[in-house]
Amino acid sequence: MNQNYTVELGFDLTNAENTLFFELNDATKGVLDNTTYVLGGLLFFDVTDDIVSFNIGRGKNRQLDRYSAGNASITLNNEDRRYDPLYADGPYFGQIIPRRAIRISVNNERIYTGSVDDWDLSYDVSGRSQAMAVCSDNIYLLANQSLGSATNTLQLPGQRINTVLNKTEVNWPPDIRNLDNGQTQLQDDVIDAGTNALSYIQQVAQSEPGFFFVNREGFAEFVGRYRRPTDTDITFADDGTGIPYKSLEVLYGSELLYNAITLSQKGGATVQASDLESQDQYGILTYSVTDLLMENQSDAVNLSTFLAAKYSQPEYRFDKLTVQLDKLDSADKTKLLQADLGDAVFVKFTPNGVGSPIERTAEIIRIGHSVTPDSHQITFGLGSLEVSPWRLSDIIFGRLSAGNSLAY
Repeated sequence: MNQNYTVELGFDLTNAENTLFFELNDATKGVLDNTTYVLGGLLFFDVTDDIVSFNIGRGKNRQLDRYSAGNASITLNNEDRRYDPLYADGPYFGQIIPRRAIRISVNNERIYTGSVDDWDLSYDVSGRSQAMAVCSDNIYLLANQSLGSATNTLQLPGQRINTVLNKTEVNWPPDIRNLDNGQTQLQDDVIDAGTNALSYIQQVAQSEPGFFFVNREGFAEFVGRYRRPTDTDITFADDGTGIPYKSLEVLYGSELLYNAITLSQKGGATVQASDLESQDQYGILTYSVTDLLMENQSDAVNLSTFLAAKYSQPEYRFDKLTVQLDKLDSADKTKLLQADLGDAVFVKFTPNGVGSPIERTAEIIRIGHSVTPDSHQITFGLGSLEVSPWRLSDIIFGRLSAGNSLAY
């Protein structure tokens, strides 16, 4: 392939034999300020030469869904049993265990950061053996952490998420966070003991509305409703005017069709918004969310009105686009490898070359990588940006003719 891949596993081999760690009073390994024998602890080991194939999947299936943990599965050659947890002579013995850190990069661009959940081993009588590292990013940890009881003060969403990440029962490292403040004032609610950490953070994000995920570099990221991409240098096209794609799937129907919106504030009021014209044409289709954390009822009213405007009509929507990365030039490869969840892309599509091009600006909501020795495909799941909060002078969201709604 014409890409450079790096797959690294984080191991702590401080106490293993024949490793390049500093040893006090050793004539060779104990020399101060040397760069060969370093202090022990977690170090990343390049295992790229052992890789057979890997797959990555990050994101969500629908725009109204919450982001879940990003997953990866990495298949490694294990004919010398180096990834067998019971093989005492293996170079990583004692470290083939769950929660080992993993990093995957392509052309020096990080595309996945996570940890190993399971090691699955397969042995063939012919001697061909493989190990599969099944991985998830650290949303998995949040999904398995419970909060202690607490009473919050009035805060913006990013501040509230930061407070949760600081809690001793979560202890998310401060240097791997990228959190917008957001716009919606949150109430001084009470967190009950045993509340799931991820569910509460997603509840905060939904009250903005914004979204929370772990990005490709492992940062906890919260995107408020005003931090949307104002431009994009990624254009996909089937007419030679942009990055070529292998396939494109389109949805047009009721998957995201809602014309009766009901939102409830935690300990407060319930508000509703309806599109009667849509109900007359398609029947009543209800979308409801409970226990939203906004302090002011006006924010709940504005959100319900916005959702009714965005989802009350069926939309011809680009759903999934697949690109053959190894067929692209280096500049386009870099653009796609740097893309992350929430970024905007522009798509041009002329079905079968018949008629005028259909053009849409879309939001990346899923990213999948499928890599074998002969191929690297990236699949982008897309969400609509055709109806979004309107912003003055914005190249995408300042177009009143595109159906953008007044922001709040």
